[in-house]
Amino acid sequence: PPPPPPPPPPLCQAEDGIRDPESCLVGSEMCIRDREYTERAYLDYSMYVILDRALPQIGDGLKPVQRRIIYAMSELGLSATSKPKKSARTVGDVIGKFHPHGDSACYEAMVLMAQDFSYRYPIVIGQGNWGSTDDPKSFAAMRYTESRLAPYAKSLLQELGQGTVDWAPNFDGTLKEPVVLPARLPNLLLNGTTGIAVGMSTDVPPHNLNEVASALVHLIDNPKATVAQLMKHIKGPDFPTGGELVSPRDDIREIYTTGNGTLRLRAAYKLEGTDIVITSLPYQVSGAKIQEQIATQMRNKKLPQVDDLRDESDHEDPTRIVISKKRGVDVEQLMSHLFSTTSLERTLRVNMNVIALDGRPRMFDLQSLLTEWLKFRKETVKNRLGHRLQIVKDRLHILDGLLIAYLNIDEVIKIIREEDEPK
Repeated sequence: PPPPPPPPPPLCQAEDGIRDPESCLVGSEMCIRDREYTERAYLDYSMYVILDRALPQIGDGLKPVQRRIIYAMSELGLSATSKPKKSARTVGDVIGKFHPHGDSACYEAMVLMAQDFSYRYPIVIGQGNWGSTDDPKSFAAMRYTESRLAPYAKSLLQELGQGTVDWAPNFDGTLKEPVVLPARLPNLLLNGTTGIAVGMSTDVPPHNLNEVASALVHLIDNPKATVAQLMKHIKGPDFPTGGELVSPRDDIREIYTTGNGTLRLRAAYKLEGTDIVITSLPYQVSGAKIQEQIATQMRNKKLPQVDDLRDESDHEDPTRIVISKKRGVDVEQLMSHLFSTTSLERTLRVNMNVIALDGRPRMFDLQSLLTEWLKFRKETVKNRLGHRLQIVKDRLHILDGLLIAYLNIDEVIKIIREEDEPK
């Protein structure tokens, strides 16, 4: 009889399609191919998320979607002095020319750059409903709102057409887009950022423009300045909604030295007669949520010291929550209880993980972050001056040729008139 056919090689999957590790021959070709493909695909995906989506570049402090929105708006002529255009027009340009993703995600990124309670220095000026501190996502649809760039955006775009930065083809290769914007200020520190990538995340708090500029000047004069010396200029983060930073100074110094840590933020309050008035809230805390937390405690009889709770917020005072206390109640004790049981006090994570100039994500401390940004700025200025010099050289080259023609004008005219190939 003929020899029986050889048994089929063990597969990495059982008959029902579910992977079966025991029936998988170690080192079988199919296993290796599957594993290599999966590893490569996941690695490619993670690198894309880290470098092209979630983490900001140190140069302009922007993620790709934000950079593309700002560049598209500048191309549409939506400067701070121009008339605003429908937001749908901008979003259409961004997703059609540079950012092939969902329009709602793109519009949400644009809204965030326009909210003065989300960004310390808003980059977009919006007309219409752009959300509120109580509900940042309550903004109107993009077909209803209008927008243009804020004056602050000039610091990111002013030197764009002057040979300062590299350009790359867009997703279909028909247009060019800037790899990074030639920022004249460290926007990363001024507006802060937050992002979750694959295996890493970033949380940079916003800072005050005057303080950061002063620290940069000090660092230019003293390149070996320590974090403690820079902290004479930058006292700590500066949040758009106000509030009080109650972290000990040593903790803040530790954060700026390691690039990692947590900050404690508290609401600011004052006394008006017997009433406690909350005038500013911690970053990204909703006033409505705080009122709900206090009201719940009052209903559950866990806050007998409080008589009444009112919301007197209006256009002039965006945050004004009035707590009427009972007679004889100690204010410090009551507020200490509210800080520990409500969102009037919150902790904020700091993790200064940013894409450096060499294109790799890295953890920065304050000194190295400012030093790295100064390198970017010096390179940008050098490129700008080199571009201007090249324009002058090109013009001089043409003038040299014209001078030769001028000094030999008769011969030039003779050649033009008589030669078969005057060129």
